[in-house]
Amino acid sequence: MSNDSSASAGRRGPWALAVLAVASVVGVAVWWGTESAHRRTVSERVAAWAEAPLPVPGAPVDTALAALGSDVFQTHCAGCHALSGEQRVGPNLEGVTRRRSYAWIRSMVLHPDSMTRDDPVARALLQSYGVQMMVTGKLEAGHARALIEFLRRLDGLQGSGT
Repeated sequence: MSNDSSASAGRRGPWALAVLAVASVVGVAVWWGTESAHRRTVSERVAAWAEAPLPVPGAPVDTALAALGSDVFQTHCAGCHALSGEQRVGPNLEGVTRRRSYAWIRSMVLHPDSMTRDDPVARALLQSYGVQMMVTGKLEAGHARALIEFLRRLDGLQGSGT
């Protein structure tokens, strides 16, 4: 009787494995579709900020925009940049709004190639880290503005912005 059970289990094994493989592929496809939709939603929401001026130093943080900036950071920046403590491929961004102007941060986010070619601080960062900043996905002005607001919130409204 135990032989029949093990034989029956052996026959089901390949099918069970196939079902598991299909379920895994479907799960990844669903996740990918959800992630892509989330990215589109964030891009659509930050588009309204594309023409917004950079914040005035000391101005209150727009918490809704900072929340969008958090999504931008997680999607496009977190793979290479930390926000505190640990070091990753690129510079730690803790306190960046106290060290760099908002205009500099925006330019570095939107045009890292020209910044490392033309800006001495960006060039020094490239030499120090040994890798050119790469932006995952296309970032536009609204993304940069949201990211700056997120970094301002993390830095406790103490960003210089000059």
